[in-house]
Amino acid sequence: METISVDELKSKILNSNPIQIIDVRTDEETAMGVIPEAETIPMDQIPDNLNHFNSNDTYYIICKAGGRSAQVVQYLERSGVHAVNVEGGMDAWGDEALDIRSI
Repeated sequence: METISVDELKSKILNSNPIQIIDVRTDEETAMGVIPEAETIPMDQIPDNLNHFNSNDTYYIICKAGGRSAQVVQYLERSGVHAVNVEGGMDAWGDEALDIRSI
């Protein structure tokens, strides 16, 4: 499974063309803060939204600590989608969750 650190992801957000970030946390968890560039699709809704994913794109999957996102990455990979797990999730992201431009 391909992984990326939060620091590498932050760098990609600031220096790359738009990237696809999928936050798989629950609505209650995302109410505490999100990455503005991320789209929220709770983990349990991923199978119902599989048509949302383009096999030509790369998706960076994030959750609270990295466990659920790893499961989603494995599921997406089995479905033919290129996905990358964000190690440590939002716990590793830190207080900048609400404003990536502050780094």
